[in-house]
Amino acid sequence: MLKPRSSLAIVKAVLFALIMREMRGKIGAKRFGMFWLLFEPMVQIVIMMTIFSLRSVAGTTGFDYPVFLMVGMVPFFLMRNISLKGMEAVSASKALFAYKQIKPFDTILARALVEGILYICVYIILSFILGFWFGYDASISHPLKWLYILGIGLLMSFAMALLYCMLGEMLPEAKTFIRVIYLPIYLLSGVLFPIWILPNYIMDWLLWNPYLHIIDELRRATFEHYPLHYGVNLAYPLKITVVLLLFSLALYRVRRLKLVSL
Repeated sequence: MLKPRSSLAIVKAVLFALIMREMRGKIGAKRFGMFWLLFEPMVQIVIMMTIFSLRSVAGTTGFDYPVFLMVGMVPFFLMRNISLKGMEAVSASKALFAYKQIKPFDTILARALVEGILYICVYIILSFILGFWFGYDASISHPLKWLYILGIGLLMSFAMALLYCMLGEMLPEAKTFIRVIYLPIYLLSGVLFPIWILPNYIMDWLLWNPYLHIIDELRRATFEHYPLHYGVNLAYPLKITVVLLLFSLALYRVRRLKLVSL
C-alpha cells in the first residue's frame, strides 16, 4: 500500500516537474537549444560590454571596465527576468492548474529558479572568459557578502513577480507598461556607469531606486577598494523587499483562486 506523501515532498516534486518543463521549453524550442540557452543572454551582455568598453570609460572607474559592467549587467538582467518572466508564469501554465497539487505560486517560483540557474552559468562563463583569456581580475573579494546582497535582490524580484502577476490579472494592460518601465530603470540603476560621476542633487533622486543600491553594493563586494558612495546602503532595499514580500503574499492569499480561474 502506498503511503501518502508529505506536503514538502509534493512541493519538491511539483517544482522539479515545473523546472524540467521550463528547461525543456527553452531547450527544445530551437535546434542546439542548450547552446542558445546560454549563448543568447551572453551575446546581449558581451555586445553591451564591448560598446561601452570602447568608450574609454575605464579611466573614470579605476577598475577593469568589462568586469565592472559584468558585475552590474548580469545581476540586473537576472533580477529583471525573474520579475518579468514570473509575471507571465501563471498565464502560460493555465492548463496545469487542473492538477490540484500545482499552485500559481509554484509556477512563478519555478521560473525564478530557472532564470537563476541560467544567469549563474552565464556569470561563471563570462568570469572565466574575462579572467582566463583577457587577463582581467574577475574574482569576488567578499563572496559571502556578494551572495547575501544578490539574495536580497532575488527575493525582491520574486516579490515583484508575484505582485506583477496579480496586477496583470486585474489589469492586463499593465503588463505592457511594466515591461517598458524596466528600460529607464536599467539606465538609472548605475549598471553602465559609476554613480560617483553624478552630482549629489541627481543622486538624491536616483537613490529611491533599490536596484541602484543592490548593484553598487555588489560592486563593493567584488572590488577590494571600491568607494562607498553617500546614501548607498543595504538597509533600504532590504526594507523594500520585506514590504513587497509581505504585501504580495497577502494579496496572493486573497486572489489565488482568481489566478487559477484564468
